[in-house]
Amino acid sequence: MSNLSDVATSILTLLNNINELIVKSSDRKNAEDVMRALRVYAKSKNFPVSQDKIDNFFAILIDARPYTLTMLIKDIADDVIIAGLKKDNTGKKPKKLSF
Repeated sequence: MSNLSDVATSILTLLNNINELIVKSSDRKNAEDVMRALRVYAKSKNFPVSQDKIDNFFAILIDARPYTLTMLIKDIADDVIIAGLKKDNTGKKPKKLSF
């Protein structure tokens, strides 16, 4: 992922942390806080993230199974990779993530 912007890499790290909080720690409250921080960070850096997908994450956070949340987080991560590559203008295909 060295061809991604620093902001995209930071956002992907936050998404990974959110996923770990949900799957390994069952700590959805802190996962929610980290997602809110991610939203603020992306906005402050003018990095495009899907607000609809983040809103959907908040809407299903309490009741959804960890797998469902992981798939939504992966979908957001895929968007971040695409946006991070476009910002760098490298023209390379985005890499697939594995959580």
